[in-house]
Amino acid sequence: MDRAYVSEFTRFMNQYLEQHPEVVRDQQRGWQLGWAPEVLPEAEREAELDLVPDDAYGFNWSARRPRPHRPKSITSVFMGHLKGK
Repeated sequence: MDRAYVSEFTRFMNQYLEQHPEVVRDQQRGWQLGWAPEVLPEAEREAELDLVPDDAYGFNWSARRPRPHRPKSITSVFMGHLKGK
């Protein structure tokens, strides 16, 4: 008795891929486009020229943006009034 279960869909796909090897080649080509892209030397040089020097903490944009004006809270206004301000 064979204990390795193979679903009907898996059998269909295996048979289909055996009958259509161009599908497997197309899958491999798609994989290469996404995971092993060809880098042209002139494009790499151009990208290096376009680099902007970055500080060591370049992802902290909040330090560079001016903070918006925040109105005083009602508590600070009330406490300032009590102190005579």
